[in-house]
Amino acid sequence: MPSNPKPTPVIRDVGSMGIDLVELETFVAVAQLGSFSLAAEQLHVSQPTITGRVQRLESALGTKLLVRTTRRVDTTAQGAALLADATAALSGLRRSVLRLREQARLASRRVVVASTPMLSATKLPPIIRDYGQRYTDVQVKLLDLRYAEALAAVAAGNADMAVLAFEGKDMRFQVQPLNTEDMVLVVPATHALAGLKSVTLEQIAPWPLLVIEQYEPMLARVAEEVKRSGVSMAASTIVGNLNTMLGMLDAGLGGTLLPRSIARGRGTSHAVIEIAGSKLVRTFSLVRARKAKLGTAAQSFIRFLRQAMTEGRP
Repeated sequence: MPSNPKPTPVIRDVGSMGIDLVELETFVAVAQLGSFSLAAEQLHVSQPTITGRVQRLESALGTKLLVRTTRRVDTTAQGAALLADATAALSGLRRSVLRLREQARLASRRVVVASTPMLSATKLPPIIRDYGQRYTDVQVKLLDLRYAEALAAVAAGNADMAVLAFEGKDMRFQVQPLNTEDMVLVVPATHALAGLKSVTLEQIAPWPLLVIEQYEPMLARVAEEVKRSGVSMAASTIVGNLNTMLGMLDAGLGGTLLPRSIARGRGTSHAVIEIAGSKLVRTFSLVRARKAKLGTAAQSFIRFLRQAMTEGRP
């Protein structure tokens, strides 16, 4: 039978080998400068401290690393081998430290915001633009995601916050309402209802509606209210993508319900109609992970966002 393979040796950290990193750095300084005194000046310690560190390193390794000549300090064969390895290792460690510090610096100046397609396409871009003009050293990244995906990004720490019309309760998150808007009916200019200033839900019911999937709970409430009036609703089309819904609206395939500020931007090819007799609203909220600690840039963006949304911008 084949013999059992030898176990892979355990690579222990430098400290567990009885070697201090500062002793290794001191040895490299002495070997490169060829002088204990010059190494002491470079490391801002006394010469006896330098000597003591090198002696402790030699004792831990059980070999002589440096020898003094009449003019300078030279490495032994073992010292030269260690110098090559230690120089490469310390250089790599310094690069890693600098890279991590730079990443941390950039992360502290970056804000990641998750939002649903409608808000990502309408409300948030002007706010992000205005924020960037005021805080030029902060980068804001906007993630255009579906409702559940936006919440998942916040929960996983891939986004600092989400801005959306939050539904229900979830103990993972802190939810702060930003603003509430009335819903209005938007129909093509050629629609039979286009000439009206206001309509009731009963008047809307016979006509097909195009509804983004995150508005399904609201559509269910509308259907229930209409049903109590003895009216049946026409079949609605649930659309997962905002652009698809707007394309279908432009093609005259139905009307849609939109928050007032978003409906205002639909242009003259559409009619925006008030909904009378029923209070249909959409509350947009800031959602953060309950246990998350936000950096100064994220906190700054939240203050700016709350002010902008409260003032009704854009």
